[in-house]
Amino acid sequence: MEIPVFLSYAKPFNQKQTKFILKVAGHLVENGFKPRTLGITDNSTSAPLIKIREIINESHGLLSVAFRRSFIEKGVGKPNTNLTGHTQYDISQKWITSPYCQIEPSMAFQIDMPILIFREKGVIDDGILEKGVVGSYMPEFDLDSSIDQYFKSSEWNQLLAEWKESVLEYKRWKQFKSDVLVRHIISCCICEEKGITFDHLYKAFKMSIDREG
Repeated sequence: MEIPVFLSYAKPFNQKQTKFILKVAGHLVENGFKPRTLGITDNSTSAPLIKIREIINESHGLLSVAFRRSFIEKGVGKPNTNLTGHTQYDISQKWITSPYCQIEPSMAFQIDMPILIFREKGVIDDGILEKGVVGSYMPEFDLDSSIDQYFKSSEWNQLLAEWKESVLEYKRWKQFKSDVLVRHIISCCICEEKGITFDHLYKAFKMSIDREG
């Protein structure tokens, strides 16, 4: 059975971006995932954020591709600042991605869902795209290089494998959290008290699964 995951990306506007996202989607399917994206696999007459929240809640992981969208030919960050600790900086010849590449991963992060974000070279690394913000490695890809070669690289394959492992664990955690009967049975098996924490219950459940292979 395919595992639903949210595929977040700025809508491609050139052939290289299109090829890249099709490669991403193909690899997800090959790994047993069912990629879902608002406006592509899912449509709704409700407000976009409401439908996005619904899809994310039905998913077990999020992979985001922050493609280039808007080009800044000449720009300045914090122009004419006169406050201590702030410095004006140049953002000329940089790119901005779709705001949904900020919104969707942030929504997933808030519910502890495993997220993996790829940023196209030249896109400004601010907000959730800033390195270190989500606590995991955030790769940058260059569409001027070979796309086929990138998907054969150790970076892509290792990151996808690690994310897949996290998604499977999140799926198991999510199923356990929603199954009141299983939690009650485990609680009775390890403790007669009623005040046992969810984390303690899940740890006992996970240990029993690991022992059984």
